[in-house]
Amino acid sequence: MIRLIRAEFLKLRTTQVWFWLLLATAGLSVLLVVGGIAPRDGVRTARQVPDLFASFAASGPGYILVFVLGVLGVTTEFRYQTITPTFLQTPSRWAVTTAKMITYAVLGVGYALVALIAQLAVALPWLSARNISVDFGNSQIQHAIIGGFGVIALFGIVGLGFGALVRNQIVAVVVGIIFLLIIENVLLAIPVVRKAWPFTPNGGVQAILHTTGTTEVVDGVHLLPLGGGIVVLLLWAFVPAIIGAAYSMNRDIT
Repeated sequence: MIRLIRAEFLKLRTTQVWFWLLLATAGLSVLLVVGGIAPRDGVRTARQVPDLFASFAASGPGYILVFVLGVLGVTTEFRYQTITPTFLQTPSRWAVTTAKMITYAVLGVGYALVALIAQLAVALPWLSARNISVDFGNSQIQHAIIGGFGVIALFGIVGLGFGALVRNQIVAVVVGIIFLLIIENVLLAIPVVRKAWPFTPNGGVQAILHTTGTTEVVDGVHLLPLGGGIVVLLLWAFVPAIIGAAYSMNRDIT
């Protein structure tokens, strides 16, 4: 398994996509911090700080970057047929899928770390200038940071599983982004089906990142408890990956 994970990281290093998505991650993190502090209704008290550190993971564009990375991690192999030597060298498709899931979960943690460092680099001096202290021993700040790491890591696997199901790179990326940015919001706006929104990926994200400084109700829909949000996101992460791996057992790779 370690050999397979090393091979996945090697494949990733031969492309530049991960680097540009990493830069986008850092840039988006800085923009979200600026957007959270600069406005008149931005962060003005220490109680609002946890929401600031949860902003990257809670925003659609934040986790979509890692989702796209996960999608590309598997669809690129099908597109350029590098999946053929991969499966010839390792006939167990379950082993390959597991190695990819571990790899992209680790990458998700790395991206979340970059996002946090970028946030801290901008937020700490700015908040200090406003005499707002940041207590990293505060349970809500810890919740926001740890939850953010978990959310971003899981979305790498969500993208991987969706890519394994669809296989077509363009379709997987476009449909995935449309679902995460548009369809989920449409569900929340329709009274008849909005009760299903807490069970969508974004519903799970909001439940995980909910802090005492935020509302438990989004557009009239109650968020799931923390445990429920974790279960929802775990299901969205692993079920598509497992189905994609199982489906590939009966499909030709060329």
